Amino acid sequence: MPLVDSADGPRFALRGRIVTMDGEDVVLPDGVLYINRGIIDHVLPAGSPPPEGYADVTPVDTAGTAYPGLIELHNHLPYDVLQLWQVPRLFANRTQWGGGSNAAYRRLVTGPMGVLGDDPESMPAVARYVEAKALIHGTTTSQGVALFSNTGSRRMYRGLVRNVEATDDPELPEAKTRIADVEASDARRFLARLQQPHRLLLHLAEGTNDRARAHFQALEFEPGKWAITENLVGIHCTPLTAEDFQIMVEHGGSMVWSPLSNLLLYGRTADIAAAKAAGVLVGLGSDWSVSGSKGLLGELKAAQLASAAGGAVFTDRELVAMATRDAARILRWDRSLGALSPGFHADVVVIGGQDGDAYTSLVGARDADVSLVVVNGFARYGTTTLMAELTSDPDLLEGLDEHELPDRSLNLHHPSADPVVGDLTLAEATRRLTDALANLSVPAPPVDTAPRTARGAEGAPVWRLALDEIVPTGSELRPRLPLLGRRDRVPSGPVISGAAPPPEPLQPLALDALVASTDTDFLDTLEAESNLPESFGARLRDLLA
Repeated sequence: MPLVDSADGPRFALRGRIVTMDGEDVVLPDGVLYINRGIIDHVLPAGSPPPEGYADVTPVDTAGTAYPGLIELHNHLPYDVLQLWQVPRLFANRTQWGGGSNAAYRRLVTGPMGVLGDDPESMPAVARYVEAKALIHGTTTSQGVALFSNTGSRRMYRGLVRNVEATDDPELPEAKTRIADVEASDARRFLARLQQPHRLLLHLAEGTNDRARAHFQALEFEPGKWAITENLVGIHCTPLTAEDFQIMVEHGGSMVWSPLSNLLLYGRTADIAAAKAAGVLVGLGSDWSVSGSKGLLGELKAAQLASAAGGAVFTDRELVAMATRDAARILRWDRSLGALSPGFHADVVVIGGQDGDAYTSLVGARDADVSLVVVNGFARYGTTTLMAELTSDPDLLEGLDEHELPDRSLNLHHPSADPVVGDLTLAEATRRLTDALANLSVPAPPVDTAPRTARGAEGAPVWRLALDEIVPTGSELRPRLPLLGRRDRVPSGPVISGAAPPPEPLQPLALDALVASTDTDFLDTLEAESNLPESFGARLRDLLA
């Protein structure tokens, strides 16, 4: 994503407790981050003389604890406008709950998103809303929002949160989250794709039964030969055994963990103790708001509870590393991002307060505790006081609804803003989405899989959301290799499509709130989820509220 040109970025300094997440886990109880043109120049104790070039810079006292910005490796961002699903029963794999054969899924997810994604007023509002939601939860990097045009072309929305798929920065190699259909279904082509210089963040083994595990086993395309390299980053990996994780590590693969979504749908998550014992490098992702956390800050709490249930598998420091340093290692960004070190990009999240264990403070932080988020050296979200000190023009700030988060402001201004969204405010985006969801089409319109031919003004392309797994797009989110030894050569993995049920009228829906702490509907639904382990929902509610 081409952020505001870092060469024009401000020169400033932030004071507070500094949790560097560097290779030595240095924590400065009272330190200063010196930032210029989007880069961290120095990290020094507060009592040190100012470095060269900063004699005239007075550090802004955050009264908080600074961490690297959170890096999310799995999220279907456009769907984060939808509320948490009250999951009706326990599922064993991805095929059972998603796709055209599930009328409830179409009514609550694919139908509404098809309307929003195709509407010229709602589509930009989705991009604006979900990006603001990510910032509010401390996320500075995520998977992006994909767009299709009427001409058949595809691109990524360019916004303020870093997009792993479109960085425009040689120091941050771009990852891929989709592959061509033919590469997904042919083992040798899939392996050749893995040998290209890109990480592939792909869904892998979603569920708990043998069919779900077969999706991983199908990566063995010849006896002893696996379509796994260091470029394969498997999302979910729920049914994998200790032996499977050992194979992953031997071939260089890594994993993205989404515990809350796994528990809500399948009643269990990956065997994280086995993954850790094997030495698997693990990142974190909240998946989507339909069956997961509102953001990465909430997913850290779900991960903490799941770790405790598994026998205290991970320390809080290790959990924070999953969302910072280790996520950067998975992406090969670890020399430029994921730590607060000199020469690194200035992505920073600040949590109010400086007491207690530095790592537990982030894992336990509620959304109201996020006091500042900086992306590439620009303050994008935080308390109105801090934002006013760090923003050159106060008119650029947009305050949040007092009922959600009082005394918080966003700076969404971007001189090179994506024309799809332009200068759309969060308030206007919220209004559009609230109205659109309250007045969904009745009956649901059919999903059109063909590129539209209508042209925009003066022949400009017309863009719509490229919604994963709603319509065929010629690309896949997962490998589709047949299981070794199967004569029928049936592709492994979930069946997303299927016989569509008769169209049902769409019913009014509510826009998912930006934060968890004040969203009683979300908290009530979470606590009542039947697939979660006993008391898990209640404990998670207490951590979020």
